[in-house]
Amino acid sequence: MTFDIVVILMFLGAFSAYLISKASLKAGAYATTVFSLGALAVLLMGRSEIGSEFSVLFMNFEVTVIGWYFSGVMVLVYAMTSFFNSFWMDKMMYPGSYNFLYLFSLAGTLGLFFASDLITLFIFWEVVVWSSTFIIPMGKSRRAAVVYYTISSIGSMATLYGIMLVYRISGTLVIQEAFVPLKEDPLTATVVFVIFVMAGLTKIGIFPFHIWLPLAHGSAPHTFSPVLSGGLVKMGAFIAYMSVAILPAYEAFEGSLKIMGIPLQLYFLMILGAISIVLGTLMAIKQEDAKKLIAYSSVANGGYILIGILMMDQLSFAGSMMHLFNHAIASAAAFLAIAVVAYRTGTTKISELGGMIHRMPLTYLTYLIAIISLAGIPPMGGFVSKWLIIQGLADRGLMFMALAAFFGSIGSFLYVFRPLAAVFLGQLKPEHEHLKSEPLMMKIPMVILMVLILYFGVLPKWLLGIIGEIQVAAGIEPVMMSGNTILAVNGVLNTLNVFMIFGFGFLISLIIFLLMQKSRRVGLMDTYTSAEFIYTPELYHYAGAFYAPFERLYQNHPSVEKFLGAIAWKFHELGTVVNALFFSHKPAVTVFWTSVILVMITLGGAGI
Repeated sequence: MTFDIVVILMFLGAFSAYLISKASLKAGAYATTVFSLGALAVLLMGRSEIGSEFSVLFMNFEVTVIGWYFSGVMVLVYAMTSFFNSFWMDKMMYPGSYNFLYLFSLAGTLGLFFASDLITLFIFWEVVVWSSTFIIPMGKSRRAAVVYYTISSIGSMATLYGIMLVYRISGTLVIQEAFVPLKEDPLTATVVFVIFVMAGLTKIGIFPFHIWLPLAHGSAPHTFSPVLSGGLVKMGAFIAYMSVAILPAYEAFEGSLKIMGIPLQLYFLMILGAISIVLGTLMAIKQEDAKKLIAYSSVANGGYILIGILMMDQLSFAGSMMHLFNHAIASAAAFLAIAVVAYRTGTTKISELGGMIHRMPLTYLTYLIAIISLAGIPPMGGFVSKWLIIQGLADRGLMFMALAAFFGSIGSFLYVFRPLAAVFLGQLKPEHEHLKSEPLMMKIPMVILMVLILYFGVLPKWLLGIIGEIQVAAGIEPVMMSGNTILAVNGVLNTLNVFMIFGFGFLISLIIFLLMQKSRRVGLMDTYTSAEFIYTPELYHYAGAFYAPFERLYQNHPSVEKFLGAIAWKFHELGTVVNALFFSHKPAVTVFWTSVILVMITLGGAGI
């Protein structure tokens, strides 16, 4: 079997990378690239084995089309990011451990997506959680790892409880069989559905479980942030798919109250997805750090993916699966572009940067193409997937969801444009005059990701064909296509024609620009300043308070972080009281209060 080899290979690769790192850190980092590229090659060549089953020790696996698709997305992000690992080896405290955990977490994701029983799924879920928990504090902040692990633990406990509940009812742990009895018991199905979906929401970062994303993404090593955003959050989408498609939710909730034809349980989760789109967009606009900005965009894009999965229809579901891929490669490309800037300058603070296009033109182009896709602007892949999702919502009359999705697309252009203008455009700071361009090893993955973003935006037929197989397996009719034209109820989309129109418009604009150039170039300082004295060029660079007038509209917004922080502080105060009563430096005080509590418990138990 090809796939049992790749799972074992990743675990062996993790130990090999660690041992190689003991001899040479660079060689250990290159090993992560070799093994992840090898896994990607095996996945691509082994597509014919979809449907096969295999076992490793006591764990059982099945190669499903959905598992193959998710694994392909995950391994692609890991493989592209691994090219950057060697450049951070001398910046980490435990570089050998990083190389080990990097491949170990990849092995965990493969095991999770191919798991055929719930115990195997839980084991590999924990492998990923623990691996990433130890990687995150290798960056800027240990607190980020604590928050990440706390939220992940909620998902882990929910998953474990859900597994025990399903086993008690069905008597089996096989995923395709365990949920069958729940169709006849809507109440229990609702409980199981909520438990598993909660686990998925914690990982994908849907409101109100989103607080770990900006902390972890912003604080993680620059070489792991693309994996967190582009890869690991997609585990939550997989659990959401499993809860909706395999349960199956629509059959189990057939007799439930429906809103616009959608069961109440699913509609409530769709509202959380819509809130995540709006919240992630508004918070991303305010960020001063480029990595945290992209992290909040992951919250918004997770909302798109969740809504599409919950729709389980021809258009929106296909859009969510395509958006899962598009967001993975676009966010990875954006994070890698910011990583290049951080590698050369040592900062990701937007206000401390500017003019990077003059030193890193390829990095600028990578970020530009990535944000065009993230914003859902043609002709990139993100436009196609968002178009499908919004078309599906409009077709079902879900205008509130459609408006939230449309708002997210408009707002996303605001927040992704800010780093473009403030980091890459504008004036190059004097301290950055002598920066070098991108190293060759960094250019390779950025070029590959740019090509993929553009290719699947222009020619999405192959990708939608794979998604069509997923839809058939889930009992959904695939998206209808005629050549490069996507057919929908409310319209059609010919992606090649869209590309031709944009390409023609760009060509005409370029010709006009070249033919109508000014006779001479004017220096930056040669301008009218209303009698103001501007002594240095960088004072013309507008980077701080970029959208201040808009941000003032919601500057006093409610905060989940502050709410949870207030609760945590109350527990801290309670702990202080308990510590003073029971752990006093005076033994007599401790004995007294312990005796009082024991007497109260005894009297209460006796019914006095």
